[in-house]
Amino acid sequence: MRKRQLVQAAHGDAATLDSGRRGFLGWMGKIGVGAVGVAAGIGALQKPAAAATWRCCNLAFGQPNCPINSSGSAYCRKGSMKVWYCCTGSRKYACGECTGGSSCGSGPFYCSAGWTVRANSC
Repeated sequence: MRKRQLVQAAHGDAATLDSGRRGFLGWMGKIGVGAVGVAAGIGALQKPAAAATWRCCNLAFGQPNCPINSSGSAYCRKGSMKVWYCCTGSRKYACGECTGGSSCGSGPFYCSAGWTVRANSC
């Protein structure tokens, strides 16, 4: 024999809760689907922001965050540095990504770099 209970929701609407086996399994299935959706959303937030701008560079991490060596150059702890150039105003900038991919636009991305190449070269 299955029982039904009336449950008052927080916003004032009434809902029925089936206390039988099928009701419980259906309820657990809905929680499982919700958990998968939350996990997918959290995973998406952990990826670098696409096309975040530093000067004229569209860097994966928005701002340069690669480590700098003693001579002042950015380097990769993991992956390899892929570099491209852009101009804004009269300044030429180098933009870089430490990536495990084959080009500056393919990940996985490990850190971003950017520096001024020449002040009056554009």
